[in-house]
Amino acid sequence: MDLASLIGSLGVLAVFIFGVAFEKGAFHFEYLQYMWNAPSVIIVMFGTVVATIGSYSIEQIMGLPKSLGRIYKAKSVPLIETLVIIVDVAKVARKNVLAIEDTLPSIENLFLRNGLRLVVDRVDRELITDILMSEMKYAALKKTTDQLVVKQMSVLAPAFGMIGTLIGLILMLQALDDVSSIGPKMAVALITTLYGALLSNGIFLPWATNLDAANKNDNLLNEMIRDGVLFIEKNERAEFIEQDLMNYLTPTLKSKYEELKFSNADKG
Repeated sequence: MDLASLIGSLGVLAVFIFGVAFEKGAFHFEYLQYMWNAPSVIIVMFGTVVATIGSYSIEQIMGLPKSLGRIYKAKSVPLIETLVIIVDVAKVARKNVLAIEDTLPSIENLFLRNGLRLVVDRVDRELITDILMSEMKYAALKKTTDQLVVKQMSVLAPAFGMIGTLIGLILMLQALDDVSSIGPKMAVALITTLYGALLSNGIFLPWATNLDAANKNDNLLNEMIRDGVLFIEKNERAEFIEQDLMNYLTPTLKSKYEELKFSNADKG
């Protein structure tokens, strides 16, 4: 589980509860009942969801839950592990390219496995490049679409919050002869704006930013795999491939990779 995402979501909830319930050095949790209004929830939540569905195709919407599930999962990108695999495969390919086939079943990353399969099948280098770039393009497009859907929700939520507020104000103005109802009706009218702002800034925008960061990490991994596959197809030395692909690692990851490398060397 991604601790940062969980802390962020729970933190938004905690700040909201604190802002509502804390007064004069004490918590008054009974105040939270004033923050609930069923029609306002329906206007903001269902309005946002329905308008979002109307903005995209069913296929694009159906894939969204899976992407949202990634938000709270661990986001560690296996750059080091993938680099180790590429270097090991390069050593095998240096001796006999066809021997790569024996390593394919143990490679979990489908993009890397498919790329190496193309090398084993002696596919033309230019065609390998085109195939890998196409796979990267469409994978990135799907993930970017999911991010845009969530970002659209962050735009629509405040809009429907304002719509709910306008509805409440209209109903309030229709009953100005009852002065005692003005305060409660005004409070209900403002709740929808609160819901919209809270969902947009506390939930949807962080989700969109989270998906964007995850997509960039995935793209980085795929770029490293693409370069590694093309180096192996060119039959470059494993040491050269290792040195070049290490540029994809951050300084911290480079240090960890060096530690892992020397540790394995000592064991050998």
